[in-house]
Amino acid sequence: MIAIFVYVGVEVSTASNLPEFMKEKLHTETGNIAPFISLYWASLMIGRWTASIGAFNLAGGAKKILRVVMPYIAFAVFLAVNKLAQHDVTPFYIYAFVIVVLIVADLLSRGNPARQLLIFSGCAITALFIGMLSSGMVSVFAFISVGLFCSTLWPCIYTLAVTGLGNHTNEGSSFLIMMIMGGGFISLLQGYLGGPDLIGIQWSYLVGVACFAYLAFYAIKAKSVLKQQGIDFDTVEVKGGH
Repeated sequence: MIAIFVYVGVEVSTASNLPEFMKEKLHTETGNIAPFISLYWASLMIGRWTASIGAFNLAGGAKKILRVVMPYIAFAVFLAVNKLAQHDVTPFYIYAFVIVVLIVADLLSRGNPARQLLIFSGCAITALFIGMLSSGMVSVFAFISVGLFCSTLWPCIYTLAVTGLGNHTNEGSSFLIMMIMGGGFISLLQGYLGGPDLIGIQWSYLVGVACFAYLAFYAIKAKSVLKQQGIDFDTVEVKGGH
């Protein structure tokens, strides 16, 4: 429940505080921020389309190829939509190189939800620190890339949480769904800390670091608990991309 709470919280708060960051640090006009916010949410789509390959009954070679191709198809959709909206998409071409990190992280996870939760949380923490320690568009794209690493964490957490619950699965699922309230609480906390009288908008992303640090801990702990129950995701076929 805590994992879902902080996951939804950091997913929402990262995007909801990005406009203020861009206005304060880059002096970006409000009307020019929309494409960057859309790229954040498109990043979640990029990651989810990539993970969805596991749901199809494809040969191993075809799956590996699609895991590389699919994120760029999703990225192309983002570019096309923003082009139709008459936004300048040239600043976003560099993001194609950031997507490589997602592809590598996805391949390293090998369909194991605990491993993917740990790897993606580590990548997100790295991205947040890059965003806090850099400036200009480097920091913006670093914060936006958090969307890539948030993309598949819900199914990872959900799978780890309900596995082994048996007759209590429905009850456990209900408790998990309640925790989407984290989107409101974590965003409020980061917004409060981001005030000029406290740590400021850029360093307020330490809230996100704390959230991902807990998710990394949860990945390790959940794997240990499930192994004690005789459940090892490395030895079972995980269907539906988790």
